[in-house]
Amino acid sequence: MSQSPEYTFSEVPAIELFRKLGYQYWDGSGTDERTGITEITLKDRLLQAIKRLNPWIDNNNLNKAYDKITDAQGASLIEINQNFWELLKGAAFSVKQVIRGKDEFIPVKYIEYDAERINDNDFLVVNQLKFHGTARHSVPDLVVYVNGLPVGVIECKSPTSHNAFENAYSDLDFYQRNSEKLFYYNQICAAIWEVGGRYGAINSPAAFYSVYRLKPFEEVAGIITEQDKLIYNLFQKERLLDIIRHFVIFEVDEGKVIKKLPRYQQIRATNNTIEKLQGGQGGVVWHTQGSGKSITMAYVTRKLQAPEFGFDNPTVIVMTDRKDLDAQITGTFRNVGLKNVRQATSVRNLDRLLRNDYGGIITTTIQKFQEVDKDATDTPDQTEAEEERLKVEKHISNNVLFKITKIARDGRWEEIEREEVKLEELSDKKNLYVLVDEAHRSQYGFLATFMRSVLPHAKFVAFTGTPISKEDKSTLGEFYGGDYLDTYTIKEAVADGATVELLYDEGIAKLDVKKDELDAEFHEKFGHESEKKQELLKDKALKTYQFSASRIGEISKHIINHFQEKIYSNGNKAMLVCDGRFGAIRYKQAFEALRAEGYHDFDAKVVVSIGSPKTDEVAEEYYKTVEWNKNHPHDTQPIWVVAPDDIKQVTEDYKLPFGDVTDIEKSGRKKFDNTAILIVSDMLLTGYDAPIASCLYLDKPLKEHNLLQAIARVNRSRKGKAAGYIVDYFGISAFLIQSLEIFSGDIRPNDILKNINEEYPKLELNHNKLVDFFRPLKADRHLDRNKYVDEALRYIEPVDKRDNFKELLKQFNKSVAIVLPDVKAIKFLDDFKLYNEIKLRAKNAYPDDEELKITKDESQMLQTLIDTYLKSEGIESLLNEPVSIIDKDKFKEEILNASPATTELKMRNNLIHVIKVGLEKNPDFYRPLAERLEQLLKERKEDRITQISLLKAFADIQDVIANEQREGASKGFITEQQVAVYNTMKTIYGAEDAEAATNALFDNITGELEIIGWEAKGMVLHEMEKKIISILKDKIDRPAAKIKAKELIEVLKRNKHA
Repeated sequence: MSQSPEYTFSEVPAIELFRKLGYQYWDGSGTDERTGITEITLKDRLLQAIKRLNPWIDNNNLNKAYDKITDAQGASLIEINQNFWELLKGAAFSVKQVIRGKDEFIPVKYIEYDAERINDNDFLVVNQLKFHGTARHSVPDLVVYVNGLPVGVIECKSPTSHNAFENAYSDLDFYQRNSEKLFYYNQICAAIWEVGGRYGAINSPAAFYSVYRLKPFEEVAGIITEQDKLIYNLFQKERLLDIIRHFVIFEVDEGKVIKKLPRYQQIRATNNTIEKLQGGQGGVVWHTQGSGKSITMAYVTRKLQAPEFGFDNPTVIVMTDRKDLDAQITGTFRNVGLKNVRQATSVRNLDRLLRNDYGGIITTTIQKFQEVDKDATDTPDQTEAEEERLKVEKHISNNVLFKITKIARDGRWEEIEREEVKLEELSDKKNLYVLVDEAHRSQYGFLATFMRSVLPHAKFVAFTGTPISKEDKSTLGEFYGGDYLDTYTIKEAVADGATVELLYDEGIAKLDVKKDELDAEFHEKFGHESEKKQELLKDKALKTYQFSASRIGEISKHIINHFQEKIYSNGNKAMLVCDGRFGAIRYKQAFEALRAEGYHDFDAKVVVSIGSPKTDEVAEEYYKTVEWNKNHPHDTQPIWVVAPDDIKQVTEDYKLPFGDVTDIEKSGRKKFDNTAILIVSDMLLTGYDAPIASCLYLDKPLKEHNLLQAIARVNRSRKGKAAGYIVDYFGISAFLIQSLEIFSGDIRPNDILKNINEEYPKLELNHNKLVDFFRPLKADRHLDRNKYVDEALRYIEPVDKRDNFKELLKQFNKSVAIVLPDVKAIKFLDDFKLYNEIKLRAKNAYPDDEELKITKDESQMLQTLIDTYLKSEGIESLLNEPVSIIDKDKFKEEILNASPATTELKMRNNLIHVIKVGLEKNPDFYRPLAERLEQLLKERKEDRITQISLLKAFADIQDVIANEQREGASKGFITEQQVAVYNTMKTIYGAEDAEAATNALFDNITGELEIIGWEAKGMVLHEMEKKIISILKDKIDRPAAKIKAKELIEVLKRNKHA
């Protein structure tokens, strides 16, 4: 009789591999050690194992131990399974035994986990063993026993089956319902079919069964097929026991207990991390968003606490950078059963926990390391507490913390005292481990160095969903140990089914601006203002266009149509990300207006932060409306944002499916929620996990890791969710391409460290420039700091000196930011604080330096102008269909070649960006290009130029820009500084004589350019100006030469490092 393909190609090879792994085997279809098919355990093997692993045990206690492990306790399969797992992992059951004449309570071992004694256990695999079932007998293909307990069930299928996994899962699901007792001890359910394999926990839906993949360096000789890889990596003796003891999790989710098994990257990352920490180093774990990073942190914590790994009852600090993430990870750790998890409520509480805690888990925010008293908050910029006419501000500038006391005098607040807050060492423990969630330098900066001071012996591990970026020269590599401990990319997660594919679509609002009328109205409203103030107002107007009523109205219609067609029909929800809270409220108002017109019936809610009504316009409006509604119950006004106290509940309810909201569970919990769209600005873009969110509508210029964090809100897997959608109304495709390239995983921490080493000499140089700048001061900055600061403030009273100081400090701060938290930067810390304090004092002492402010009334007038004279004519889709972002190279190619309209947009945006940057550094070259571009865009708007002609003109401008550097090089001008000066000289001398004039200029000022800090030394700049004028006055008159000399000096400054 011929055998089936599943037996020949899957079952038999699996049995052979188990035997190679050291398992015993017997054929369950022919022999049976049991007395009947109702028995689940193998009694003789179980008794022998208990006796063997506990040689001290007498027969009475042997029977007690057997009764305990075979007595099912619990109201459900999951509860019984959890109780038995507690017994299996050890120390959960003890018996009183007489040892050397004394009664002792000794824990009973059911499994030996010591690697050196692992073969004291009984490992067995049985095929085709029959079990009693409620409907019919269950006959799984393979059952894996450890010490007579069935810890694994495997179903085999033919590799040629079209639905191999689906059929195998269906069988496993049937066995769990039909022969529930077989799964009382189960730790792994697996489906294999030679060319594939997946595994999961009891009660897991098919979507949560995982593959097991290997990195190339993990490959094992002879382990070739996919089913071999799964069996080898899950059922190799040491690995199987490691999973049972350290990686099984029972998590409470929405009131229900769910059993979870680790994904392969979680096992790998956890074990790599523990091994590195045992060697005294930390590192970085980069696992893409949605891949179970918080659970991985819980696994690491569990192993840190396990005595066999030698960490000596450690304290573990789990650190985030936001309150909501702190609460979320605290909940996760508690929900998965970790004990002794305590959330630090204040800096004093954190201090007390650290000084007295051993063996505990402390969750906290990084801000706790910079708070100054119990009233401090997690706000990263400024807080205030007023009492009568005194006010205390906690001001953080460049991560240096000051406590500032002010008094009210003559209607304004005047500073009377400034105290720098020093952080003390909080713990000198050697066995202290810090797990940092979402670690990026924009969040941590100087505080990384502070943490090293307050926790000098701690070891740090960073967990991040976006990898190290070369662009921001992140110091994660140095701070956490120098390399990635593990990586798991977006592409890998999608391939594994851990996250869903993300599809990008782009829609741009077609705008019609009545420019002449707008200009006339602007002049009427603001013509009396200074030229500088008018420029500021025009810049504000350019940003205000984004919030025009017409534009937001058209986008809102597009969102509703897209949501109805592609998102709601699948039972999913969406999020809308706006550029600021004002924009979020405007979208809410537009949605409500469309709802009143009968355009839709979806509920959208605005979730934004609300600050103090004294300093926050949104908060002021909110509290005014709340107060009005309280006093006028019959004439209430709409409140556009979710109340601060309701945000937590609203964001949790949003995760529930659509349905009848009056239908609630017996516990009183909601079963359904009909919030369709959450409108946000900054909140919920990091760490918020809502698998029901399937689309992110984006109207905000996000970049780099902030962009990747945001789009990951819609990549979580959910039943029936094939993909996540990103619909872009702002035009961030170029940023997305850049982000995917930066964070593709190609950049290694060693690349970053090289940049740090290269930057250190610059840090020393920039520090010396600052010190030299204040050399004329009589006070010693080390001996009399206060006097030094006072003298410095008087010294920089002249505007030119203040400007020079600001530029020097900017360069110094930039170098410090790159090198920190490398220990080499520590010696600059005092001066960093000193010079930034001088900058802060100068800000108060010389208010004329402050940027011109736009008042609330002026902002409203600008918005009214934009609403009146800018109209949107619908949304233009730039792509024929959504494009996947998973493959960065393919995404870039498809976006750039999608259509002529897309090409036009990309070329236009690229030229606008290049010319804008160039105008600052090389104004005489880029100014005519800017005018040419403006003219082309105007002609295109008026349909006076075809798209083909426009693209050719764009290409011509690109060629001019590309040829500029080549032309300069042909004349011997290599640096951008030389080329920029040459371009300015051409406007004065013409193309023929500009080369000689440029050479003469550099020959004359070479000495000044070689002086360290020339750009900040008034005497040097004066001498340079004189020399340049002496060259130019032969060609133009002296007044014109003086103006051009100043312009050339600015060009030299702006291209100083180029």
